[in-house]
Formats: sequence, C-alpha cells, structure tokens
Amino acid sequence: MSKKHTEVKSLQQLRDEIRLKLHLASMDAKDEWDRLEPQVEHALATIDSVARETVDDLKKRMTELRIRLKA
Repeated sequence: MSKKHTEVKSLQQLRDEIRLKLHLASMDAKDEWDRLEPQVEHALATIDSVARETVDDLKKRMTELRIRLKA
C-alpha cells in the first residue's frame, strides 16, 4: 500500500470513529432527555397548580377585603 492510500484509509477510519461517537452521544443525550422529561412535565404541572391556587387565594382575599370595606 502506498503512503497516500494508508493516509486515506486512516482518515476514513477516523471519520467512521467520529460518526460512531456522535451516534452514541446522540443516543446518550436522548436517554438523558427521556429520563429528564417526566421531571420537567411534573415541575410544569406543579407550577400550574400553584399558580392556580395563588390566583384563587388572591381572589378570595380581595373579595373578603371588598366586603369588609363596604361594611
């Protein structure tokens, strides 16, 4: 084999190794996201619930204040 041919083969092997590492990294990232996504969804649901409770509590207090001010 010529030196040029050996260098080309070496570059092709490096390319293939990089492709494999990128593929594995993307699989790892997907696995990590699959693990994290339910936690994100839970946090969003909790935020929504707390926001609703806060608004409801504020409305109740404002109504009570309005009633006391009219008395």
